[in-house]
Amino acid sequence: MNKKLKICFLGSPLFAVPSLKELKNSGHDLLCVMSQPPRPANRGNFFLKQPVQEFAEKNNIEVFCPNDLNSPEVFSYLSRLELDMIIVVAYGKIIPKKILELPVFGCVNLHASLLPRWRGAAPIQRAIMNGDSYSGITIMLMNESLDTGPVLNSLKIKINESDNYLKLANLLSIKGAILLKNTIIDFVSGKIIPKKQSLEGITYANKILRKDEIIDWKLSNFLVFKKIKSLSPIPGAKSKLKGEVVKIIDAELFSSSVDEEAGTVFTDDLCIKCGNEAIKVLSIQRPGKKILSSKDVLNGWPISAGTKMELLY
Repeated sequence: MNKKLKICFLGSPLFAVPSLKELKNSGHDLLCVMSQPPRPANRGNFFLKQPVQEFAEKNNIEVFCPNDLNSPEVFSYLSRLELDMIIVVAYGKIIPKKILELPVFGCVNLHASLLPRWRGAAPIQRAIMNGDSYSGITIMLMNESLDTGPVLNSLKIKINESDNYLKLANLLSIKGAILLKNTIIDFVSGKIIPKKQSLEGITYANKILRKDEIIDWKLSNFLVFKKIKSLSPIPGAKSKLKGEVVKIIDAELFSSSVDEEAGTVFTDDLCIKCGNEAIKVLSIQRPGKKILSSKDVLNGWPISAGTKMELLY
């Protein structure tokens, strides 16, 4: 059975665009797209549209950016569409129960982790930050609770040492889009039976806060390295150096038994002592400047061995 579905798609960031593109190219009736409203940028001088909104407009798909999904107007509009399915990929807002119950086949969500591990807002960052060996994609039916719905399909993906947030997010978004496209057809055709999530192995991927961006140099070099990777290139892992709050964008593990206090620079090419061993900084961003290699930064801003990373707050 290759049923043509009447779909509404809810998504906002770049991560959601490959899924929307796959659905568009699969011949479904993509009746509308909803995205979060444009956000002020450049200190409020203009508004920046979400990538999903931009894609929908360029491809002549009807798109709305409601401030409130609970509004009677949104519910009335979606009700009139007589939808087979609502698909949600990184929309960024809670979907009201009355909307979850509208489509014939329910609301299907693509989540960037192997549920029930890393339920919540920042599963990719938390998986890397924690030093997980694997991440993945889960396709699930949505309910009122946070990422607890029955699972339709999943895909396990290895986290490589070189993977930062952006690289892994791009891979998951592309692999996930293909999995989503195939899964919804198999589900509607009766080839997939939803399965309850395990009650074991539940973890929560809390939103990344400012305090999460600060590097604690007393941690092992592995955990410092993983924090840097998990926040690269944005928002960036932060530390204070020579009075400036810098973002360390890339680094590598560095084996060293040097007897220095954690947070001490002990070479002229920016090797920094951690709780055990060290990291070597490969790229860095100073305030108001572009991301540069450590070599280029040090050419105009020398940092000598013995310099200490300062407390940020």
